[in-house]
Amino acid sequence: MALIPELLEHYRRILTARRDELAIGSLRAESESLEQSDPEPFDPADRATAGSAKDELLEDAERGTGQLARIDDALRRIEAGTYGICEVCGRVIPVSRLDAVPWASLCLEDQETADRRHRAAMPLGGEPSRVA
Repeated sequence: MALIPELLEHYRRILTARRDELAIGSLRAESESLEQSDPEPFDPADRATAGSAKDELLEDAERGTGQLARIDDALRRIEAGTYGICEVCGRVIPVSRLDAVPWASLCLEDQETADRRHRAAMPLGGEPSRVA
């Protein structure tokens, strides 16, 4: 059973607002990163601190970009009439899950399975390898 139009509009507003927040945050992070690109800041300790802060800003921007993609995908699913339907099993995603994670494309059971597979594929250190 598909979600009623009022609920779809509710989630569209939530997703659009979150997308706008992330877009603004991404621009802010990019701007701050550029500000911290001064080639000769202070002493070596200050340079290390500035480099660490810049790395953190860029990581936040990367996470935001990933979430932006998931939000855009959810908005496309609303338009296609498939929002709220698990992409793996085809069952309805409970409203309680959509309230918690409006961009969810999987029911909780299939998301847990995907998370287990992802963790199993990660190296022993816990972080995914950045070597491609």
